Amino acid sequence: MGWRTDPKKGAPSHLPPNPIVDPKIHHWDHVGIAVRDPRRAIELFRDVFGAQFVFGGDNMQIGIRSMVFKLPTKVKVEFLSPLYDDSYLAKYLDDRGEGFHHATIFVDDIQATITDLKAKGFETVDTKLDDSHWLETFLRPKSAFGCLIQVVQSDLDWYEPHPVCTPEAVLAGEWRWWGTQVWHISDLPDDYTDARVTRFQRD
Repeated sequence: MGWRTDPKKGAPSHLPPNPIVDPKIHHWDHVGIAVRDPRRAIELFRDVFGAQFVFGGDNMQIGIRSMVFKLPTKVKVEFLSPLYDDSYLAKYLDDRGEGFHHATIFVDDIQATITDLKAKGFETVDTKLDDSHWLETFLRPKSAFGCLIQVVQSDLDWYEPHPVCTPEAVLAGEWRWWGTQVWHISDLPDDYTDARVTRFQRD
């Protein structure tokens, strides 16, 4: 329906048109929400809204459990909860409480995007370009109006639900992140390690 109900009213014809802009991103992928315990969030998004679980697991290296759900039109939400009391996410929750954590957008050429961001004076951090399947950088919140924005280039399909990974199994600690996929604890790769690392600088 027109704009919105009567396109001939409220918009004088002498005004210049709203210009059409060519998008410079591939798509808006998801919003991350920090929660202390994802069970209640699952009740809302899966049980009430009907969101489909896509994948999830524990990243022992940075102390985070992530669980991703998708809604119609490919909108996704990721629930992030801390695995350790001293993880950066636990401190984040202590300081700010539950709620919005980050937004993730996908681009076709992350190097070009980083160049454009720097040219406009936007500061990036935690850039990681050593995995051809997942290249990422982050816009610091102080440089992005208080929002943490993750920028990703990936050649993988992140919408396809995992065939056997379930929310209940993730909640039971049975799945681990390693590389660009989740692995069941009974079938971890030979180079897997639980060694903790410090990567994120969020101020």
